[in-house]
Amino acid sequence: MSATADLRSEHVGVGRMLDIMDAMAGCVRTGTPLDTSDLAQTIEFLRVFVDQCHHTKEEELLFPAMRAANVKSFEEAIVILLADHSKGREAVALITAAGQRLAEGDESASTELADVISGYTGLLRAHILREEADCFDAADRELPTAVQDELTVGYERIERDVVGEGVHEGFHALLDRLSQAYHV
Repeated sequence: MSATADLRSEHVGVGRMLDIMDAMAGCVRTGTPLDTSDLAQTIEFLRVFVDQCHHTKEEELLFPAMRAANVKSFEEAIVILLADHSKGREAVALITAAGQRLAEGDESASTELADVISGYTGLLRAHILREEADCFDAADRELPTAVQDELTVGYERIERDVVGEGVHEGFHALLDRLSQAYHV
């Protein structure tokens, strides 16, 4: 398995959630009430699936392996990708705060929520494209097979020890449910 096969697969799930979030933002913009439970579960997905699982695999395993390979072009891409991760965390905090205010009845938070969601989905879509083009292809090409195998084992450890057994599958069920609910 390549160093990035698991990460590319996760990008598919993240992309599905971004489509759902865009639909949620559209609901908010048109005045359709947003199910606060759906938003809470979406935020949980972003915190656990995207950040604790996916970004941890990159930050703790893939990026250090790429840096250890001493390929100069890796460093510039990694710096940009890490900055995107940080911006994404900030956006999730803003989504959480605006969602909380909206749940408490502050209707003025609806525009802010829709805008922050749209900013986040735009950021992550561009990030995924950059990651796959500037990082993943190079990692698959440049990292030795033994290192790629070690990364796969490390990814499995993160899934088990950091995220927890069955959590990944639960998020895929959430994606299926929200895709139906928001018609995406």
